[in-house]
Formats: sequence, C-alpha cells, structure tokens
Amino acid sequence: MGIMGLVNAKTMHYTTKEIEELDRVAVAGGLEIRQMMELAGFHMVSVFEKEKISKKDAVVVVCGKGNKGGDGLSAVRHLFNHGWKNISVVLADENIKPDPAHHCALLTKMNIPISVYKEQEKEKMQKKITGADVIIDSLIGYHLLGAPRGVFVTLIEVIQKSKARVISYDLPSGADATTGECTGVCVHADATLTLAVPKKLFETEAGKALSGTVYVADIGIPALFYDAVIPDSRPDFSNEGVVEYTQLNAR
Repeated sequence: MGIMGLVNAKTMHYTTKEIEELDRVAVAGGLEIRQMMELAGFHMVSVFEKEKISKKDAVVVVCGKGNKGGDGLSAVRHLFNHGWKNISVVLADENIKPDPAHHCALLTKMNIPISVYKEQEKEKMQKKITGADVIIDSLIGYHLLGAPRGVFVTLIEVIQKSKARVISYDLPSGADATTGECTGVCVHADATLTLAVPKKLFETEAGKALSGTVYVADIGIPALFYDAVIPDSRPDFSNEGVVEYTQLNAR
C-alpha cells in the first residue's frame, strides 16, 4: 500500500447513535466514566509527544462541564506530571458534572491555575486563551444538538482567534459527529484525539477540514462491548494505546 493517507478498509466508523450505545453498553457492563476519562487524559501525553510540543509551551485547556471537559481536566494532571508545567484551565461553567469535578478537585490540590469564564472578566479570560502556545479544546462532545449556544459560542470564537496550536478531544467542538457539518461555530483543530473508535465525521470532507491530524485512543473498552454495537469493530490497539488514524487497522 505505502500511502499514509489510506485507512484500512475494515476500519469501522461510528455514528452519534452508535457512540452513545457503546458508552451505554460499556457503563452497563461495569466500566465507569471516570475510568475511561482517566485513560483519555493519560493518552494526551502521547499526542503531545507525537506532535513534538515543547515542554516550555504555555498550554491552556478550555473545558465544558460534561465528560469532554473531564477528559481535558484529566489530561492536565498527566501532562503536568510528564513535564508540561506551564499549564492552566479555563472552565466554561463552574457547575461541572461529578466525574469532571473529581479531576478538577485533584488539580486544585496540585495548585494548577483554574479560571471560570465570566463576562465581567472577558478581556482577561480571552487574553489568557489567545496568549497560549497550545490550546486543548475540551468544550463540546458528540451529544451536541444543533449549533453551540451561550458561552460556548464565545469560547469557540476566542479559540479561533488564537494563533495557538489547537488539539481537540474526541472531535472539534461544534462539529456533528456523524456528518462533520458545522451548524454554527466550530473549532478548527490542528489535531484531534478521538476516543475508543473513529467517528463518521472523519470520513467526510467537512470533518477532515476541521479535525487536522487524528489520533485514536484506547480507553479500556473490551471487544465484547464493541461487538454488542457493531461486531468486530474494536480498533487494533495492540502496538500502543494511541494510533494515528491513517495507520489504523481494525481487528
């Protein structure tokens, strides 16, 4: 073959509904969201290494209040532990869900700088984000219905104004996980760390334009749970926990 841009024909791509079902089956089968979030955070270290991001770079992680935000909060701890000390967090909302809050509490104990985006401090917050060398987009996951709203629109627009390198968790915030379409505003990522399985958007021209270099991460879901959704669809993570999408082979 020899062409890096080709994905093995067997590689499965999940729609939004199929991703939701995989998550449901995994949790019903005994995996906790917090466990999967931990691995999602750990694998960002590999992406930083593959992308050759300097440990001197200023990294800002912009987080939503759900599971995608939790992935970013988990990543902060692992990145800090591996030498990226110039790292901070901007939360879209202080009312985050319990699993992300678990990871946020650990960061507080580590004295990691954490800010909550507030309109009255918007200039300070926007300067913090646009001044970064690297931004991790942990705002909106695959559950998005329609266009982003409220503070998420503002934060996506601020990310887009930045000259920083942008790495998105799972998919670029604002994009549809199935079609790759951008209904309102979307993050345009330089790289994307997608979790568990490639999403349909990575097959679309719109999705490719938004996602940059795509990596697929193993978050601990065993094959039997994948098989309950689509038989033989677990990606081949046998060599390492993070695989570049263009090199991915399905089992």
